[in-house]
Amino acid sequence: MLTQVLELVQNLLVGAAAVQRLAAFWGPTIPTPTLLGPLMAIGSVVALALLSGLAVGSVATLLVALVALYLLITEVFGITVEVNAPARA
Repeated sequence: MLTQVLELVQNLLVGAAAVQRLAAFWGPTIPTPTLLGPLMAIGSVVALALLSGLAVGSVATLLVALVALYLLITEVFGITVEVNAPARA
């Protein structure tokens, strides 16, 4: 029974070391003061929100441009594209 407990403790220590390596991978790459860490996290979240808004705005602009191009081609130039799918037997 003692060997099982020692094996369990060894597995626990190996798992803890793996978790510590994974946590160090996602941590900051440079040493930061204690008060600067939360400010950097808040700044990262704000930057993420701003860049997400920029991406959504870009997609909206793309959709508006595509609709305008479609209307220009179909209404002004009168070009239509029809696709005739073959009938299934």
